[in-house]
Formats: sequence, structure tokens, C-alpha cells
Amino acid sequence: MKLRNKKTGEVKFVEFIKMYGVCPVNFGNYKFNSLAELNEEWEDYEPKEPLIKDEKIRKAVRAWAEAINTKEVLYSEIRAGFYSKQRNSSIDSSIDFPCEVSGVKEGTYSITELCGEEEE
Repeated sequence: MKLRNKKTGEVKFVEFIKMYGVCPVNFGNYKFNSLAELNEEWEDYEPKEPLIKDEKIRKAVRAWAEAINTKEVLYSEIRAGFYSKQRNSSIDSSIDFPCEVSGVKEGTYSITELCGEEEE
């Protein structure tokens, strides 16, 4: 299960194991003696839906972003494409599609916003 810290927004994967009728919660640097105590600081994490609705386009954009090692890109509605200028480089990289990418407006986005979270 994934939990989100209410104050910091940090997301952690947590596995609960109940033994001998006691359920202390301990993950990372966090330790709680009860679920009530845990719920004061943490809540269920619900990932947002990816902006790109078409699964094939999401896979293509994610693969391209990984290949050029970028986590943020610019979308242009005019060319129906994503662009990234590599830092410390004069080389621009882009991936274009034959039609407008449904659900995405012109602007700068993280790959997670566009494609959703990577499978674990």
C-alpha cells in the first residue's frame, strides 16, 4: 500500500504485517504504535490519472524520455509533439505524433504527469 505524508507530500510504500495480535507500524524512519497514530500524519495515496489517455502514446513518450534522460518536457499543440532541450547541450530532442495528443494542452509537464507513475 502507498501512503502520503499529509504535511510533506512524501509518498512511501508500506507493508503491514500483523503478528500475535499486535500491529506496530514501522517503515523507514517512521514508527507508530497504532493505526490511529499513523493516520494523524499519513493518508492513502491515490495516484492521479495520466494526462495522455492513449496507452501507446504514453509508452512512446516514456521510452523517448528515458532514452534522452529527461523528466520534464514541453508539449506543442501546433506540431503535436513533445520537446526537450538537454541541459549543457545545444541539441534539442523531440517526438512528434500524426495528430494532437488528446488530453494535453500546450505547456511544460513532468513525464509522471503525462504518463502516470511507473509500474513497480
